[in-house]
Amino acid sequence: MAGPLRYEITTKDKIGMTLSILTALYNKKVNINSLEVFPKKVCIRIDDISGIQKHEVEKDIMEIDGVIGIKTIQLLSYEENERRLIAMIDAVAEGIIAVNKNLEVEIFNRYCENLFGIKKEEVLGTDVRDLITENAPIVNLLDTGEKYDNLEFKMDFKNGHLHYLTTGRPILGDNGEILGAVASIEDIEKAIELANIVSVTDQGAFKEVVGNSRAIERVKKIAATVARSNSTILLRGESGTGKEVFARAIHNLSDRNSFDFIAINCAALPESLLESELFGYEKGSFTGALATGKDGLFIKASGSTLFLDEIGELSMPLQAKLLRVLQEGKIRRIGSGSEESVDVRIIAATNKNLEDMIKNGSFREDLYYRLNVIPIYIPPLSERKEDIGLLAKFFMDKLGRKIGKRVDGFEIGFLNGLMDYDWPGNVRELENVIERAINLCEGKLLTRDHLIIDFEKDLKRIERISRFEEDMSLAQVVEICEKQAIIEALKKSGSIRKAARGLGVSHTTIMNKIKKYNIQWQ
Repeated sequence: MAGPLRYEITTKDKIGMTLSILTALYNKKVNINSLEVFPKKVCIRIDDISGIQKHEVEKDIMEIDGVIGIKTIQLLSYEENERRLIAMIDAVAEGIIAVNKNLEVEIFNRYCENLFGIKKEEVLGTDVRDLITENAPIVNLLDTGEKYDNLEFKMDFKNGHLHYLTTGRPILGDNGEILGAVASIEDIEKAIELANIVSVTDQGAFKEVVGNSRAIERVKKIAATVARSNSTILLRGESGTGKEVFARAIHNLSDRNSFDFIAINCAALPESLLESELFGYEKGSFTGALATGKDGLFIKASGSTLFLDEIGELSMPLQAKLLRVLQEGKIRRIGSGSEESVDVRIIAATNKNLEDMIKNGSFREDLYYRLNVIPIYIPPLSERKEDIGLLAKFFMDKLGRKIGKRVDGFEIGFLNGLMDYDWPGNVRELENVIERAINLCEGKLLTRDHLIIDFEKDLKRIERISRFEEDMSLAQVVEICEKQAIIEALKKSGSIRKAARGLGVSHTTIMNKIKKYNIQWQ
């Protein structure tokens, strides 16, 4: 059977042209599938008709006063746009699902077909809850209308088990009403792999720099771009942002990566010891010196990279010696009368305001300009909160192996707790919190009860949960915890909908729980 016919009819700019064309088609008993109206142009799609009827229809339309011409076309404009959109959606390297307000699937791209092992023809028009669980993020999104980013989720479906990251957005009408939702889905392992690697040629140099936010991706790109230069780099950023991790990544991408990366914390040693560690000494230079003398880190790092962390802690005399290295590429050991040439790339880091230190005379201005050739600012975690989910997963896996305790994932309430905190200690503090949570966890999922950030408040919560009678069953303990959590969420939020959002469950779920536990709420 032939497909539908499509016509483009050009007309004069005259009132009633569309009605005249529709009347002519109606008189010929032609079924119209689609209609597009533009200035001086009408496009229609009709059911296939016989050759004779087709000729008659075209003749009747041409006889309409004001019609200039008629021709067949392959697609209407909206069909072209629709097919272009579908091609784009099918081409992206992540799953795309869109549903209407009735939870009926309207978009299910090729990535999703492979991920779920189901053809889109089997899914389109069906209830998305027949495909995924009722507590899936996209289902809750229709209830709350609140977007989410990089949310980890696990689910079982008829063809297997799925562990993925998802980002969702509501589809809103002109008045803000929720018309549907769209979500991207990406396999968790692939997401972590992509987040850790800037490009194929970087060979995993950034595997410890977890995140795919715009802020951190920009820093990765800058670092990768300057890695093969020999110019000095100054890493700036708050404590705990991962400056040494970036320094190692830059070294691994450089032409010096066949030599060991050498790092020293300038604040960790007293001045006299730091000088001998950096510059080395001749035998017998001072009491306690090795009889053979010692090579300093500048010698050991020759041909490689030397990372000077907390550079702002250097004393003024050591700043002068470092300036000599940067200017001339030469060092003088303690107790030596001669200089030695060194080939070292310096990467320095600080969380201090060196500009203020220059003003108060505690840091040399000439050294500052020698160090600040390529400044790189590493953003605090508070400026890239969308990376927290990926970071939490990364540390959960890494620390789980270290501790010898497997944890499969975390509940939405746990992630919400992480997102609500400002992380003054940055990534280092997050790692500490995840390690603490893993140690507290007795099951396979991290929950809000395992999260201790505000010690006074969170420890009181843990103590309260721990006060159960010895003969209570696990089910009874869970019910007590669940009821108390709902009561506290209602008190804190002031509404059932906000309480549901804070606990990471749907509005329907919390309503059922309120009824189950007979919680009095006005």
